[in-house]
Amino acid sequence: MGVILWYAIDFPSLRLKVSNDVRSGSVLADAEIVVKYEIGEPGKFDITFADLPLDLHQKLTGALGEKKAGPEGGIDVDIHLGYLDDPSGREVVLSGRVDAIRSATRYPPLAIRLTGYEEAAYRLLAHTDPGSDPPRARFSLPETTPHDAAKHIAGLAGVDVVGLPEPCAYLREITKTGKNAFALLRAVADQYAYEILVQDGTVQCGKTVVHPPAGRFPHIPPVAALAAAIGGEECLVVPRTMTIARLAEFRPAQLGTVGRQPLETDPKDPAKVEAFDFTVLGVPSLRAGMMVAAGVEGYANPFRGFRILQLAHTFSPRGGYTCGGRAVEFDMEGGNHRLSDLARKATAHSIADLISGKAQEQAAVNPSVDVGVIDRAQPDRRVATVLSGQRPNEAMASPSVDLPITGGDPTRRDKPLASPFAWHKVGLSVPVYEGMRALLNQVRDNTDDTVVAGFLWPNDPKTDRPKSHEGDWWLCLPTGLTSGAGTALPTGKGVNDLIAADGRRVVEAIGLKVAIGTAACTEVGERPQEGDAEVFLLTHKSGTTVKIDADGNVTVDGGSHDVVLTSGGVTVTIGKGKVAIS
Repeated sequence: MGVILWYAIDFPSLRLKVSNDVRSGSVLADAEIVVKYEIGEPGKFDITFADLPLDLHQKLTGALGEKKAGPEGGIDVDIHLGYLDDPSGREVVLSGRVDAIRSATRYPPLAIRLTGYEEAAYRLLAHTDPGSDPPRARFSLPETTPHDAAKHIAGLAGVDVVGLPEPCAYLREITKTGKNAFALLRAVADQYAYEILVQDGTVQCGKTVVHPPAGRFPHIPPVAALAAAIGGEECLVVPRTMTIARLAEFRPAQLGTVGRQPLETDPKDPAKVEAFDFTVLGVPSLRAGMMVAAGVEGYANPFRGFRILQLAHTFSPRGGYTCGGRAVEFDMEGGNHRLSDLARKATAHSIADLISGKAQEQAAVNPSVDVGVIDRAQPDRRVATVLSGQRPNEAMASPSVDLPITGGDPTRRDKPLASPFAWHKVGLSVPVYEGMRALLNQVRDNTDDTVVAGFLWPNDPKTDRPKSHEGDWWLCLPTGLTSGAGTALPTGKGVNDLIAADGRRVVEAIGLKVAIGTAACTEVGERPQEGDAEVFLLTHKSGTTVKIDADGNVTVDGGSHDVVLTSGGVTVTIGKGKVAIS
């Protein structure tokens, strides 16, 4: 490692370089540079030039103004850091895009400040669906895994996903909407307890994200070489690459909750999270996600596992070149998203994340939409008592038709049933049976103010759907139930009222009674009396009836009125004790 600071900022599309080395740059200028990498966050940079010539300033601002919005926007830039007397250490710390140029009051009057993002992060942040207004990014995949969903999202922005997928991941539907592709990635990661790492032009998405990406076989660190490196001086070592950085500051920490709060269904938080903050002399190859060991008692074991969560490369003529950050214990089995959240340094973003997490936690405990199972119903009052509670897992969210109802949540008693039409003494009253899966709407997220908004066909326990065709309007009801309280299911014959897509109608009933006329109708709100089984009965307010009895006999009774049969020009009139043919 050298001692004389060196940097070079390369703008390839402008064929322009700025450096503090007359031999490597076309323009000489002092600069302060900060490059930040963090698991779960976009890599970004901040460059302040102290004395950049005015013509170069104008060239940069003019080029940025000509660039279009979107993944191809911004000014491409490569940031090299290192040491003048160590050419082998002059590596690219970040390749990305400048997205803003501002004046800097720190070095008036010629200082300017350039900010932007790492290449993959910029593309993800800049990608939205073409033509969307307001700009949004959306996707929906029917049978996929979180890793494959991440590949799809990154592919939309022209970014590759590297690393192995999680073994035995469930296939499930994933649908997300966000303000850009990066927001989509973060939403997928948050929902399925994954992490994302965006740096060096690629994306990683998984439960055990490390840099460089892990292979199919575990890496065995060279124990002897590590012991020699760590024993020689206080340093930070990357076992995978044997990169050694001299420690300038080391601060161990046992951390509590400072990040997002866990949802009710998340695994229990660890009692503590082991971590340490470090500052080392600058090493351009250091990245977030690297597994590290420290030449400090208690932290030198390469098998213990600490991973760099946050990292900042800081370069200035006065302060030198250092790398500082936080390393957090790493679990090869997973669960690192929670460890990272707990260990994240308090920033404006993490505080906002905490507030958001509290809102999510409350929404998970008392969601505005939930599901339950009918325990009992009172048809005349149109209310039902509902059992609720589900245990969501990684593959399924709650409320879900794919999870059983545990009944672990408090019982909701006598909750009103919604109907397409409900008014004083009138409305549509549908049957409600014990064991039906109910969709619940909790007004203002208050379980005491629950409405049964409708019903669902669950998959656990499995329920078969009616075998409908496209365009069917079909009311199908059972005529019998199997035995077993709470587990009874429809059985035997069904009764149906079906209108097909082409307008044909089918009515099937055990018995049918039709009454015509104002006088034949019951009072509003009173239940009409059904007819006999296996019988068709048509009655008119005048007293005339048409009946097909259970044996198939047809009886037409006109009472005091004539019965007239007409066909082919012949009319038979029956009435007043006579039969007339004409």
